[in-house]
Amino acid sequence: MTYPLILAKIPVKNPWEIFAYLPFGNWNECPDTPDLMAVAKYWFEQHGAIPAAMSHDELEFELPTPISKERAMEVAVEQYGFCPDLDQNEDGSIGSLADVLWQSTVWYFWWD
Repeated sequence: MTYPLILAKIPVKNPWEIFAYLPFGNWNECPDTPDLMAVAKYWFEQHGAIPAAMSHDELEFELPTPISKERAMEVAVEQYGFCPDLDQNEDGSIGSLADVLWQSTVWYFWWD
């Protein structure tokens, strides 16, 4: 199946500013624009995470390297607060999310 794809160069100085240009969020449990920008700024400063892809209800961040195993649980708790739908991961636990985080450079979020 083929899906339409839009590639765009958005004129931002900082990666978290992308949410000021592209409408996303503020439905169901998905944060609104100011919250998305604040979280994206924090994760960029802490982990180098940048918003990399989005659809109508999905958002992905890309990191230069995975987070450390030691910080994985802390970040998993942050991510669950940001996106409660993360409980739909492998076994629905924050522990399984933490296990994925230290092994991946992509963070995936989904709101339904």
